Amino acid sequence: MIFGIGTDILEIERINKILNKQNEKFIDRIYGSNEISFIKNKKNDLKYFLGKRFAAKEATWKAFNPKRGEGLIFKEIETLNDRNGKPYLFFSGKTERYIKEKENELKGKLKFDISLSDERQYVIAFVVISLAPFG
Repeated sequence: MIFGIGTDILEIERINKILNKQNEKFIDRIYGSNEISFIKNKKNDLKYFLGKRFAAKEATWKAFNPKRGEGLIFKEIETLNDRNGKPYLFFSGKTERYIKEKENELKGKLKFDISLSDERQYVIAFVVISLAPFG
């Protein structure tokens, strides 16, 4: 059963402006420790990496559709890649606890699927959350 669907499109220039203005402050406020570790090792232009992950956080929030201030923290929603490069969502802290509480409330397991893409001017993230019964 589909629990939620979220999508977000972001103009790359928006990330460039934020990075030029706030750089480290923005990165430390929005991105999780795993994403930041990757950023520090990345030598190429970061705007697509950061843009896709920001869009992923927005799309996840939209798919989950919590009340304002309830449970989801952008820094605790990270987009990582498996060894084949496929992106997946990783949750930690209060966000992870909130998701587990929601699963108990719904009596099911939430599964998060994500797709990311980019073009010269835009990045997009698409998230589908499925609910499977426990057992």
